[in-house]
Amino acid sequence: MTDDPLVSIITQVINGIKYLEECIQSVLNQSYPYIEHIFIDGGSVDGTVDVLSSYQAKYPDRIRFVSELDNSANETLNSSTEAWNKGWKMAKGEILGWLGADDRYELDSIQTVVDFFRANPDAFFVFGDNNIINEKGEIVGKRGTWDFNLKKLINEASMASPTSAFYKREVIDKVGFMDTTLMGGSEFDYWIRVGKVFPIHRIDRVFSNFRKHKDSRGSGSKTAARIFLKEDVVVSRRYGGSFFSPIARKYYRFVVTDWLRPVLGFTYPFIKKVLRLKG
Repeated sequence: MTDDPLVSIITQVINGIKYLEECIQSVLNQSYPYIEHIFIDGGSVDGTVDVLSSYQAKYPDRIRFVSELDNSANETLNSSTEAWNKGWKMAKGEILGWLGADDRYELDSIQTVVDFFRANPDAFFVFGDNNIINEKGEIVGKRGTWDFNLKKLINEASMASPTSAFYKREVIDKVGFMDTTLMGGSEFDYWIRVGKVFPIHRIDRVFSNFRKHKDSRGSGSKTAARIFLKEDVVVSRRYGGSFFSPIARKYYRFVVTDWLRPVLGFTYPFIKKVLRLKG
């Protein structure tokens, strides 16, 4: 790694003008100066492209974007996977990260990451915690993490938020790109693949603020949630996860819930409460 490595931050966006400038400013205002911010736009029609064009004209060495109608523009569950791979291919940096168009970094996050990699030349992947913020940008929670444990990851599908994970280019060169055949489980699958090859390090600090709102991916339909859960189980089993792992049991409860609802009719809410079922 060079003394002042370029850091590439990838952001997927589709009609995300509401929070876009907050995202952009959180990267521009980083204390570490050598950052390129790459936006993969899926054909926005809400003024997003105009905002990106304006910032690119003002910061030509720091902001790049592509806007085109392709798989990442469709409202499909694997759109972010397509965008992620495209951004990686465009990136010029030695260190890479991912930030949602409605999320933002803490002020010194990138400097902290660069300093860590400088001090630990044999490290390739690092992650930290993230705050949960609402539509107003107010902190409403925190997603803490634990020191990396591959077995725990495989069985629980509980991992670092992508917005608080950073990695050297060698990770992509060795592990490859995201699996575009997966939908909700592509990030889970990738962290496992990385963890099987590289040591993964944790820094005990908040790197990013992940926004939850009515239009965010995490607020999707019940159908989408079911697909994500099922795919997580498939990924877990792919890497030796238990049939009765925490993530598998969570999915089984979802299946039982769907089965009981029409069978029990008006008594379902009571049974649901007794059995502590979800949905």
